[in-house]
Amino acid sequence: MEKVTDPDGVQWRVRRWWWKTVPWETGFATLDALIFLVVLPFMVMWPFWLASKWLGASWTILVERDGTRISREQVRGWRRSGQRVRELAAQAQAGTLEQTPELSERP
Repeated sequence: MEKVTDPDGVQWRVRRWWWKTVPWETGFATLDALIFLVVLPFMVMWPFWLASKWLGASWTILVERDGTRISREQVRGWRRSGQRVRELAAQAQAGTLEQTPELSERP
């Protein structure tokens, strides 16, 4: 993840999006067990998902400006996605990155 400040003093964050599957504890044993049973298949699949990412699957790169998502793009491979994160962060720091907010929902 890269955090940079552009010439206007605006904070930018460029990062890879990671799949999060770790359940939380609610304090209710029955509800925690139910959450665990729902999340268990995803936890079993997670190592295979991670291996596919390291072997060349696409990573999603998110660009945020002051907490607002500006863009999202797919880049194939760990090294190329890291390079693209650094490129986007450099553009943001230079003030040359596109600043149109992404539409979160489309009709």
